Amino acid sequence: MPNRRGDAYIPWRYFNGVLAFAAVENLVALNIIYINWIPKMGRQKLSATDKVAATASAIISTTPLTCNEFIKSEIMTARTTKIGRNQLCPCGSKKKYKRCHGGINATPTLKPGQIDAQIKKSAKKPKFLAPEGLLHQCSGNPIASHTVSRSGSLGEIAKNGHVYSNAFSIKRLDEMGGRLVPKLTGWKDASTFPGFCSLHDKQLFAALEDEAFSGSQQQCFLLSYRSIVWELYAKQRSDQNSQLRAALTKSQNKQLREFIGQFNYINELGFRDIRSHKKSYDETLTNERWNDCHGLLVEFDQIFPIQCSAAWSPIEDINGITLQEMDDTPRLPQSTALVSFAADGKSYFLLAWLEYSAQVSAKLANSISNLPQSDVPSVIAALLLLTSENCHFSPEWYDALTDIGKDWVHNLAHPAGFKPTATAAAAHGSHHIGKVGVTRMLNF
Repeated sequence: MPNRRGDAYIPWRYFNGVLAFAAVENLVALNIIYINWIPKMGRQKLSATDKVAATASAIISTTPLTCNEFIKSEIMTARTTKIGRNQLCPCGSKKKYKRCHGGINATPTLKPGQIDAQIKKSAKKPKFLAPEGLLHQCSGNPIASHTVSRSGSLGEIAKNGHVYSNAFSIKRLDEMGGRLVPKLTGWKDASTFPGFCSLHDKQLFAALEDEAFSGSQQQCFLLSYRSIVWELYAKQRSDQNSQLRAALTKSQNKQLREFIGQFNYINELGFRDIRSHKKSYDETLTNERWNDCHGLLVEFDQIFPIQCSAAWSPIEDINGITLQEMDDTPRLPQSTALVSFAADGKSYFLLAWLEYSAQVSAKLANSISNLPQSDVPSVIAALLLLTSENCHFSPEWYDALTDIGKDWVHNLAHPAGFKPTATAAAAHGSHHIGKVGVTRMLNF
């Protein structure tokens, strides 16, 4: 099912650079995307144009479309990202757009590392993301805030000070042949983003960081608030690269140009949505309305090997039953936060939402609560991998996986290709989670 805002099961933010890389006039790049990133579609010989269109259709929908069907479908409404002819080209060449990627002559080909550098360069100065009423208290620059607690969560799964993370770059995807393979990252750097000043990073989350975890609504809200702020930052970064994606596809075929235009529009909608959700969460935080936070809290009997923090608008429950429709109307979709974390030597999974998202989120929670307890850990693992790139893995667990187990992790987390339901994915990977069990499940 297509997703207008890129939140459910398909982490569109990965395409920050993936689509830019796909746009390069480089058949090798297209082969990497098509052959390696979408194994379900086989290795038949197609033209570069058909490969791009087939890739795009597989990304947009779980049912591959032919090139013509893809362009003619309602999924693909022609949209463009405008770039001024006389502005500097977003590719970083320091030439005017009309004399670079916007010109009629052959445009320069960028290597994967160059695209990574330009994506990083195009990022604007980080902004403080605390509630608007508290911004006057901020000073200095935003610090590297952890979405997943460093000592409580990452510290529990780290080995020699490192965890595995899906550190994304076009160069690494190229080196890995298009496969999304996590890499060892220092636990002090994993899951960080520049979101808060040092004062608010400590002050706002004091009830979470300085007190024993009791599962209070305040603590659960603060965990979900971090997820919302992280999603705002991530979508903001992707939105900043809209012109770069458009520039790199300017001289490409119509199908790819229209696909990039549609992607940029989807990203714009997602950015608008998360700003609205963030405003609601800010109001709850400022007014300390902790009772507005509801959810499902699962306690495991040992440390869960995947730690994660994310927020998204689910369109299906874990069994594939539709929860809400996603389209390109101004209607705000309901949102849910999911967090896998550890505290005080125990491990938890949290699904949390505010009252206005209860209609959708409660149904998702119920689909998990109704599972046999023995199935819950593997379904949660699959849900985390399918939903967010902000996942971090225990080195002891990941290194012990068989090649099949590692492929299970890679394929579920990869942004392109077929996305099964969480229960279907868990059925093929329950043994990869080991002997993790559930101690208790609490609805609040």
